[in-house]
Amino acid sequence: MADKTSEWRPGPTVCRCCLAEGCYKDISTEYFWMGKREVYAEMLAETFSVSIAYSKSGGPNSNSRLICEPCISRLRDASDFKKQVQECEKTFMQYLDPGSSSTTLESEVQTSSTDKRVKVEQVKIERQFSDDEFDSRDFGDDDDDDDMDQPLTTFASKEPKKETVNLMELLASPQLSVKRKAPAQTKTVSVKKVKVIKKDARGKPTTSKAAQKNEDKKKKEMEPHLRAKRNAEVVLKYSTIYPFRMRAKWLMCVYCCDEFEDPALFRRHVDEAHENFTISTAFAHLGRGKDYLKVDCSNMKCRICSEPADTLEEMASHIIDYHRNKSTYQMNLEYQIGLHPYRLEKDRWLCFLCSEKLPSLIKLCRHTTSHYLDYTCDTCGRRYLTVDALKYHIKCSHTGRYICRKCWKDFPSPQTKREHVKSTKTCWPFSCVYCGDRFLSWEQKQRHLVESHGRPETSYTCPECTLVFQSRKLFYNHYKVSHTDDSFMCTCCGLRFESKNRLEDHRLGHTGEKTFKCHVCEKSFLRKKSLTQHLWIHSDNKRFVCVLCEKQFAQKVSLKCHMRSHHPDVNLEM
Repeated sequence: MADKTSEWRPGPTVCRCCLAEGCYKDISTEYFWMGKREVYAEMLAETFSVSIAYSKSGGPNSNSRLICEPCISRLRDASDFKKQVQECEKTFMQYLDPGSSSTTLESEVQTSSTDKRVKVEQVKIERQFSDDEFDSRDFGDDDDDDDMDQPLTTFASKEPKKETVNLMELLASPQLSVKRKAPAQTKTVSVKKVKVIKKDARGKPTTSKAAQKNEDKKKKEMEPHLRAKRNAEVVLKYSTIYPFRMRAKWLMCVYCCDEFEDPALFRRHVDEAHENFTISTAFAHLGRGKDYLKVDCSNMKCRICSEPADTLEEMASHIIDYHRNKSTYQMNLEYQIGLHPYRLEKDRWLCFLCSEKLPSLIKLCRHTTSHYLDYTCDTCGRRYLTVDALKYHIKCSHTGRYICRKCWKDFPSPQTKREHVKSTKTCWPFSCVYCGDRFLSWEQKQRHLVESHGRPETSYTCPECTLVFQSRKLFYNHYKVSHTDDSFMCTCCGLRFESKNRLEDHRLGHTGEKTFKCHVCEKSFLRKKSLTQHLWIHSDNKRFVCVLCEKQFAQKVSLKCHMRSHHPDVNLEM
């Protein structure tokens, strides 16, 4: 951190926990991850008693309150670990003194036989490698990065001879009573030699807590997403694939968070800067979720024998067939490989699996994910990557309740829910990374960044014909109509459209059939939106009011005509 602070320059997108650039999550904003509420400032205060301060002197990062994904992942782990320790302390105290209601561990315990006090030695916890530190060990040790050793606690008394007890095994067998011997004959008590059989009311033996815990662990290890992750770790370890994260149009290195626009420069960076890497760091930004890791497979070959492979499945089969060892025995190809493959080229985005052309890296990532949507909603047919995402969709869309996904309030109808979202700024989905202001649409947020924070306007260049567009929607529509076969063509005039609805709307001009009729004046219209606008004429509620003479109008065009006719000297922006 000393090197980073000496050369670090303050900026508005800096992480408040590690000073990394390019962050976009607010440390004080409420988020929902895996169905759980998260406010990172509160988690820091509860876990470490650390509060984030904001500068009062101004400057480019005076209001910076952002946090990066690696720090979020480490904060989640620390928070979970604290809860685990608290639960273990509660269980431990219940074992020591079953009749007491106290669940706090005292630093000194009064023994029953003598007046001497027994002190508890603290367990020394091995320091884990952080996301931006890299293990100097070779690849052979990376398999154990996610394994946790069983913790041991040692008691020390003031007697000349000490007696050691394995507390974790002691907790596993709560009915076991350990008899203290004389100091001269002290021996280590091995709980494993004692077999305790508990029986239920019917006289049948029941499963002990330790055996039940082992069964639960085995069941958890058999979960498909954990098997897929283990397969992914082995393939990443023994093949030349390049894991990355995506941030807008940038490729982000999972090891150091450096960003690259050119895939070739990204691959060179990984080869030179991260020749030795820790596998768990590559998956750190995924947290405990079931998302798959994105990898560039442009130059995929075996690290041991340089044998090339065309697919991840071929590479996994090669590793199992020719390089069997302790690590590869953990693979099981009956399950998926938890990796999403890409073949990245500058300004040319082709799907690795089906070779479909996409206009941008964002569209390519969304398209690649569509090949792995294995969970389908029985009600509406939408597909999802994980079963948790499907459950979240069902909860929000098919439970008969209309729920705001920000504040989780219920509403009686979709109209009241939409009105709530529009009127409640804290529930707006888009947030500014500089000032924290929220917006209803992505376009509103982009205009705010340009007008309030001086960000240059974003333009979109077509990679096929080099046309430049100022609107993202116009660029995507152009690319789909002009450079793909995924468009809809009119059989009458040959024009192409980006959606079926646009094509049907266009066909009405050829038929001339006015199927939408006003129930008040029976006037007919070609399109439903034209009828909707017309109905405002018959409404008592006039939406547009002249600020000068207070005359009301049902349509905006009528107000504009009124202004030109009666107030030509007044120029009002509408």
